Amino acid sequence: MTLFWILCAALVALLALIIILPLTRGRAESSQSRNELNTRLYRQRLKELEQDSEQGLLEDDEVLQQELQKSLLDDVVSDEPVARRGRSPLVLISALALIVVVSFGVYWQLGAHRQVAEWQRVAAELPELSRHVLIQPDETVTDQDVRELMLALRTRLHQDGDDYRGWLLLGRLALELRDGETARDALEKAMKLTDEPDTVRVPYAEALAMTGESLRAEQLVRDVLTRQPGNLEAWSVFAFMALQQNDFSLAIARWQQMLEIMPTDNPRYAMVQRSIAFAEQQLSGSEQAPVTGPRYQVEINAASSVPYHPGAVLFVFAVDANGGDMPLVARRIEQPAFPMTITLTNADAMVPDNNLSSRDAVIIKARIAPSGNVGDATDAWEGRSGVLTTDEDRQLSVLIDTPL
Repeated sequence: MTLFWILCAALVALLALIIILPLTRGRAESSQSRNELNTRLYRQRLKELEQDSEQGLLEDDEVLQQELQKSLLDDVVSDEPVARRGRSPLVLISALALIVVVSFGVYWQLGAHRQVAEWQRVAAELPELSRHVLIQPDETVTDQDVRELMLALRTRLHQDGDDYRGWLLLGRLALELRDGETARDALEKAMKLTDEPDTVRVPYAEALAMTGESLRAEQLVRDVLTRQPGNLEAWSVFAFMALQQNDFSLAIARWQQMLEIMPTDNPRYAMVQRSIAFAEQQLSGSEQAPVTGPRYQVEINAASSVPYHPGAVLFVFAVDANGGDMPLVARRIEQPAFPMTITLTNADAMVPDNNLSSRDAVIIKARIAPSGNVGDATDAWEGRSGVLTTDEDRQLSVLIDTPL
């Protein structure tokens, strides 16, 4: 904040110099220029008189020269009064006061001083917010309290960014608010700073699942469970991933595995039982089958040559590698922000029976359509993958770099 006020003072000082310097020098320079012009005119006229005198055209050239000198003296502007007026302290002080008043008046009306003041208030209340939200929580804790705690925590981490516990806490708070991108970024930093990455891998996997990187997330959780088969948090996230894919049977199996290693007096025991009951109810009453078949986790980016079009829509779809432009599965993303990661599965099929599993190989395409219509090639750009088999899950990258 001190730097902000220093920069403000520097800008005001620069503006003052720009405005005040012409006041102190402008009139003196104008007078000097006028005197130089009059002197040149005098010398030119004097030369003309001498020429006329040599040719005998003038009868009394001395009188004419005296009148010309008198005219020059009358036109000369004195610099001293102007200089004294330019250096008047009252003029300078008034101009400086006007600059300061106008500058800060404009900032007061159009600037973000209220947001800055609110940010400073929240940052100063970090201990109190931590106690209210984390140490002594009650029913009065709201999402706004959590957001303010996140803001205060990010401010402290900006000053002390080597505290992995702070980044871990920020990531967990973002998970609570379902802010997958913030959680992923914070937990990535925590992973790089800690010597015990297993303490971060599970929440990091949950954040990846939220942002569409489900294959990578599942691999992280499997790695943790291989080393720590009794990790209840890992089993919980593992079950949540199955639930995201509408695979209720797999979610039930993973929750049941949790119950086998969880003491019956654990407060979460009853919650897991309710989750199993919910999944069984969905399984018995749902006509939707679990997601099966290959899954393609696609990281999409756009080349720097791709122009920005407000309102453009991103289409990610798979077509038969052996020919045909009809999409087998497709996703439509409005207002895309790159890079981004999505997962294509049979759940995204255009026609239920005409999906990824019905083909031996596919090609995945990513297309930006400014018109919002995938069939309209006007100003559209596209990227595509190589040929992908459908017998296994894949992670791949697609760069949008080709105009249509």
